[in-house]
Amino acid sequence: MQPNQFKHRIVRDLAWVIASPPLLSGIKNNTLWLDHSFCLKEYADCLSALIKLDTDPQPLILQIEQLKSKRLGYRFESFINFWLKISPNYVPLAHNIQLIENKQTLGEVDFIIQNSATKEIIHLEVAVKFYLGTTPFENDFRWFGTNTNDQLGKKQQHLIEHQTQLIRKYPTLIKYKIDQRYCLVKGRLFYPFDTKTPDTPPNSATQNHLKGFWLKQNNSNQNKLKNKQLLYPLIKHEWLSSLQAAELKDKVSLTPLQKLDRAQCCISINDNNEEDERIFILPESFEFPDYQAQKKAPQ
Repeated sequence: MQPNQFKHRIVRDLAWVIASPPLLSGIKNNTLWLDHSFCLKEYADCLSALIKLDTDPQPLILQIEQLKSKRLGYRFESFINFWLKISPNYVPLAHNIQLIENKQTLGEVDFIIQNSATKEIIHLEVAVKFYLGTTPFENDFRWFGTNTNDQLGKKQQHLIEHQTQLIRKYPTLIKYKIDQRYCLVKGRLFYPFDTKTPDTPPNSATQNHLKGFWLKQNNSNQNKLKNKQLLYPLIKHEWLSSLQAAELKDKVSLTPLQKLDRAQCCISINDNNEEDERIFILPESFEFPDYQAQKKAPQ
């Protein structure tokens, strides 16, 4: 069963969180950044629990509803937490541990988990990110969130140098002896719309990362979308798994394109009334930081 086949959207989101390919992988600063093969194995091992959950998703709904913040990052972490609860391979031990010394907060640890087979204790850091790329595409710092202060290069640097090293720096501030450190970063990279076969990803990205496209909202670019018969806007918590046809009934199309005052993530629909592509429409006033100025700035 594929992740996009579950009937309940919230279960599809959980399946996406487990099975989708990470943006980054490898070994960085003595930390294992989990790859797609790990995710696919976890998905296969959790599949029976996911199928059961799709018959009654109430436990997952209740957990998500208890979130104090509606931000996508917190929602993603809650899905990770639920995944760990249903996984036969890991036991969640602690979540969101604040490291405090002399009344000063030094950082927060996402998860402490235990490998069920080896009994190893693992520090796990997670993130979900959506970045828009501009030239030169191979430069990790030229991939931006809709808030351009957020960059793939900065996020990766922060995870490598700070987040994944917190317990190593302050081992006495938690009660667990850590055997391994893992990092898991998921999301999607958006290429300029004219780059229909994006072959210049950022240097650090995995080969099979999820892709989308972006373009600015102006007269010439509206013509580029003329073969996109329908564009549906997504609210932020819809950015994870694919939408099914039944979920599009209450959505209002952006065709012809209305003027936007902020970046808007949309989906285009194919002839079968299914999701085809993810497209970010940017207001004409949206500007990426100048590359030459950025090169001179400290990173």
